[in-house]
Amino acid sequence: MNGEILTQKKVPEMNFISTKIDLETGILYVESPRCKEKLHIELGSNSSAAVEEINVHAQRYEVMGYDNKIDTWFSNAVGRPCYLLRSSSRSCTLLNRSKNTSICRDIKTRLNFVNEAQLLLISEESVSDLNYRLNSIKEEGSVGLLREVDAMRFRPNIVISGGGPYAEDRWSGLKIGKNHFMSLGGCNRCQMINLNYQAGEVEKSNEPLATLAAYRRAKGKILFGILLRCEFDSEIEDEISSWIQVGQEVYPDA
Repeated sequence: MNGEILTQKKVPEMNFISTKIDLETGILYVESPRCKEKLHIELGSNSSAAVEEINVHAQRYEVMGYDNKIDTWFSNAVGRPCYLLRSSSRSCTLLNRSKNTSICRDIKTRLNFVNEAQLLLISEESVSDLNYRLNSIKEEGSVGLLREVDAMRFRPNIVISGGGPYAEDRWSGLKIGKNHFMSLGGCNRCQMINLNYQAGEVEKSNEPLATLAAYRRAKGKILFGILLRCEFDSEIEDEISSWIQVGQEVYPDA
C-alpha cells in the first residue's frame, strides 16, 4: 500500500477529533466539529477482508481497512482524503535491526503505529512545576500574563498525582493493579506541545517548549514525562484483569 501516513504534526486538525470507547459494547465513538454525525466503529469487527502491508516508523504491519463511509468521515474531519487503517493481529515485523534507540526504544513489544513506545506517563506535580515557571515569565507589555498548560497538552496515556515533581524520572518501573510497567526513559518533546487548541482554532507560540529547554535539556533532548512498556505478568488470567482504572494506586520501583 502506498501513501503518506498522517500525523498531528502534519495535520493539526487531527487534534479536534475526540474518541470514547464503550468497553461493554465494544464500540468506538468518534466525534469532530467538522462532522455533523458521531461515528460508531465496532472494535470486534474484522474491518474489510483485504489485508495489506505498510511500513511505519521502521516497522512493517499487516493492516486492514474500513468501508467508504468511515473513510469519508475521517476525510471530512481532517480536510483531506484519507483512509482509516487497523493493525492486523497476524503480523508485525521490525525493519530496523540495529536497535537504534533514536528510532524506537521499545523493540520487544509490538507497537501499533507509534514511533518510540506504546505508553506515555505524565505527573501532575511535574506539570504544576512547569506552570509555576511559566507564570514567573513576564512577557514584555504583558505583566501577569498566565500561560498555563494542563497534562493533556503532552498527549499522555497515563496521568498520575501524589509524588514530587519529576519523581518519575528516577523510576525504573511501576505497578498499577496487576500490571507492571518498565520505564524506557524520558520522552523527548518537540514543538507539538506549543500548539494550543481552543474553540476550533490552533494557536502557536514558543511555550512551553522554550521554558522546558531551559531546565529539562539532557544530551540534546528536552525531556518531559516517561515512556513505558507493559510487562505482561503470568498472574493476569484474562484481558479484563489487565485493564487499569482511574483512581488506582501507583507503586513505583526504586
